[in-house]
Amino acid sequence: MIDSNGRQRRYILVDESGQPVIPVARFLKYLDNLAKAPNTLRSYCYHLKLYFEYLDSNGLSYDSITMDDLARFIGWLRSTHKSKKVTPIKLTESARSERTINTILTCVISFYDYLNRQKHYENELVKSITKKISSRHQSFKPFLHHVTKFKKIDKNILKLKTPKRKIKTLPQEEIQLLHNSCTNIRDDLLVRVLYEGGLRIGEALSLEIDDFNINKNSITVKKSKTPAGGNRTVYLSQDTMNIFQDFLIDFHGYEVDSNYVFIKLTGKNKGNQLDRSSVESMIKRVRKKTGINFTPHMLRHSFASELHEKGVDISIIQKLLGHAQIQTTINTYIHISDDHIRKSYTDAMVNHKNATQKEECHEKQ
Repeated sequence: MIDSNGRQRRYILVDESGQPVIPVARFLKYLDNLAKAPNTLRSYCYHLKLYFEYLDSNGLSYDSITMDDLARFIGWLRSTHKSKKVTPIKLTESARSERTINTILTCVISFYDYLNRQKHYENELVKSITKKISSRHQSFKPFLHHVTKFKKIDKNILKLKTPKRKIKTLPQEEIQLLHNSCTNIRDDLLVRVLYEGGLRIGEALSLEIDDFNINKNSITVKKSKTPAGGNRTVYLSQDTMNIFQDFLIDFHGYEVDSNYVFIKLTGKNKGNQLDRSSVESMIKRVRKKTGINFTPHMLRHSFASELHEKGVDISIIQKLLGHAQIQTTINTYIHISDDHIRKSYTDAMVNHKNATQKEECHEKQ
C-alpha cells in the first residue's frame, strides 16, 4: 500500500517481545506477491492477530491445533469475555456477527492451507474440517452448472450459518442532513462523491484532480479494489462539480504539493492525502451532530437502491458500481425500500379501482 509520502506500506504481526511471527510474515508476503489488495492484507493481518491472541491466552501452539481447538476459537470470538475463568450467567449478544466470524475463520484456514502447501506444517487440520458435498447445493449456480452439477465441492463444516443481511440505506432527507452538518467544504464534497458516484471510500480517497472531467460532470475511477471497478466512469451533479472547483480554489494552492483531491486541511500533515482514520473521525463528528448512524458504504448502497427504484437498468447500475458479475449487484446492492413497496402497492390498488369504475360505467351505458 502506498502512503501519503509515496512509501510502500507493509503489514506484519509481532509477538509480545516485539519479534515478527515468522509463519504469518511468510503468509502475508505470499499474499502480497499475489497482488492482493492492501485492505485484504491489513484484514488478514488483523484476523491472524486475533487468532494468535487466542492461542497465547490458551497456551496453545499454532502447529499443534485440532478441530476442537478451532471450534473453541469460534466460541472465543463470539464471547465478550476473553478469559476462560469468566462464565456468563445469562445469554449475551455475540461480540461478533456470524459473517465476521466466518471471514476470520476463512483467513485462519487459508493460513494453514498455505503452510501445508509450503511443507511448513504437517497436519490434516484442513482436511478434517472439510467435507465433500454435491455442487447442486450451491446457492449460486455458475454458467456451466449443467456440466458440473454432479461434481463434489469442499465445504467447511465449522462455518456458521449467517442470517440474511438487510443492508441499510439512507433516505434523501438524511443525506441532505449529512451535507448540512459537514463543517467544511472538503467533507461535504466527500459525502457528495460517495453518494452521487456510488464510490467505495478507498476509491474516493484515491481520486486525483485530473480524474474529474468538469465538462462532462464525470469522474474516472482509476484505482479500485477489484479489476472490474478500475477505470470506470461515474457521474456527478452540476452542484457537486461546482463545489469541487470551489474546493480546488480554496485549498489546492501553490503550497499544496499533492494531486490527490481529498487532503488534510490542518496540522503538520496539511496537504497530505486524507486517510481512513481522518475519515472515521469526521464520520463520528457528523454522527454525533445528526444522530444518524451511517457509514461511507451506506451512501453507496443508497445510490444503487435509488437508481433501481427510479427504473435504471440493472446492467447500468452494475457498470457504475464496478461489479464484474451482475448477480453481485442484484444480491448485494439492490434494496427495495418500504416506501417504494407501499407506493407501488397503493398505485396498483388505485389503478385497479379506476379500471373497475370504468368497467361499471361502461356497463351502465
